[in-house]
Amino acid sequence: MRRKMTALICAVFAALLALTGCMPQKRSGAEQYDKAYYIREYGGDLRSNLSVFPDAVGKERVLLFESSLLTGLFDTDGYILLEYRCDEAQMAVEEERLKAISFTIRGAEGQSFTNEILYDGQSYRYPAYVATDGFNYTYEYALLDRKGGRIIYVFGTYVMPDQFPYKDYLKKALSEYKKDALQGFSVYNHSFDGGKSWDEFNDGVVIPME
Repeated sequence: MRRKMTALICAVFAALLALTGCMPQKRSGAEQYDKAYYIREYGGDLRSNLSVFPDAVGKERVLLFESSLLTGLFDTDGYILLEYRCDEAQMAVEEERLKAISFTIRGAEGQSFTNEILYDGQSYRYPAYVATDGFNYTYEYALLDRKGGRIIYVFGTYVMPDQFPYKDYLKKALSEYKKDALQGFSVYNHSFDGGKSWDEFNDGVVIPME
């Protein structure tokens, strides 16, 4: 009887896992790009509002769009990738938008701190504007391929370089993906207590850190 009960519990647990995302949810194609959808469906799991990604882009300009996200019991893992072509003027406009990204984080005691997006001309194959760089195992950035007339937007969590399908868009030093979660940067987070906890850009949400 005990064995039957254990088997039943395992079966129910497996079914629940299947329902909550054992298989990644995949989307691809220019017509599937919808930034608002990802924020609405995955919310705080992404630890981001996908600020580097454009709100909308003409489908005729999209060279590649793909996402693969797996929602587990505690968070969502996977990636979102958008690549589109642009002329010199369009790239200049988009670069100005990226440069202006910043978030003011407010603490429980009334403190506030403003983070600005980082510019990184060394770590990737193309110059990058970085919103998140490894903090809480999350990465979010835009790559500017000026010579090729392309912008590539990447969001990823728990990135495993050997399994990531677009390795040219990862950091040149793959060992960076092994660093501790608190060694990274996030425009969306700030700690007011020396790293014991981290407040998020949406006020009132605190990530405890050991």
